[in-house]
Amino acid sequence: MLRDLFKPLIAIMLTSCALLLPGCSGNDSSGESVAASGSGSGTGSESVVIGKVLAATTEKSSPGGELITLAAGVPIDVSVQEMPEIKATVGDDGTFTLRGLPAGSFTLVFKQGGVVIGQLKFDEVAINQQITISVQIVGGEIVLMDEDRRGIGHAGIELEGLVQSVVSLSLTGDSTFVIAGRTVIARPGVTAIRKGTTRKTVSDVTVGLQVHVKGTTIEASTDVLAYEIKLQDDTTGTGEGTEKVTICHIPPGKPDKKNTLSISISAWPAHQAHGDTQGPC
Repeated sequence: MLRDLFKPLIAIMLTSCALLLPGCSGNDSSGESVAASGSGSGTGSESVVIGKVLAATTEKSSPGGELITLAAGVPIDVSVQEMPEIKATVGDDGTFTLRGLPAGSFTLVFKQGGVVIGQLKFDEVAINQQITISVQIVGGEIVLMDEDRRGIGHAGIELEGLVQSVVSLSLTGDSTFVIAGRTVIARPGVTAIRKGTTRKTVSDVTVGLQVHVKGTTIEASTDVLAYEIKLQDDTTGTGEGTEKVTICHIPPGKPDKKNTLSISISAWPAHQAHGDTQGPC
């Protein structure tokens, strides 16, 4: 008897929930999504890419350009080739963020109107690493203009000073140095070593050399795991990261559409890897 009396009341309560709480169905009533705001969904890893897309340019020698205004064109989508669920749509200010990126290597795929307009591959990516990039649309293709790597948040650290000691040296395992009073570890597949636009190895990190290190502190330790070690001259100051290099950019598979560009030195290794050359075209 009591059960029969409660049936109408239960029906009314369920109807009220359906009318007042559309969010119960899993739909976002705000109409906004993570991708639309330029932030990607993550998978638990702490590595992240923070990007900025610059406007297209018709000047072959000019890397400049204002930020993209999406209202003036078709939005650009960015995803991770190896993990397509990690994706974002470039925001109105030209920026995007991808979180939960895999360590080691990954490839970013840029699409506009469903058409691939470029891919960028990143190697030697460490866990808990933040990669900040600027890219530009040149001849309808995405081109890397600047790249900066460091640890995320308070874990990131930069050192500049002399190599005081070479504690251990290995071409296949960890190498350990004392730089500016801190223990610095160089690890294969994680640490990029270069001088200017030239790649170097741990054998080139010698006592007395002036270097600039970007890395992260190792948990429960003051040691630094280096993401990048820049070998410097006596005249090379802390501003090396702002130096530019003129290159002949040859789009993969499109040798007839090469362009002369001025890019940040930090972006040169990626261009060198796919066949670009230094100097104008």
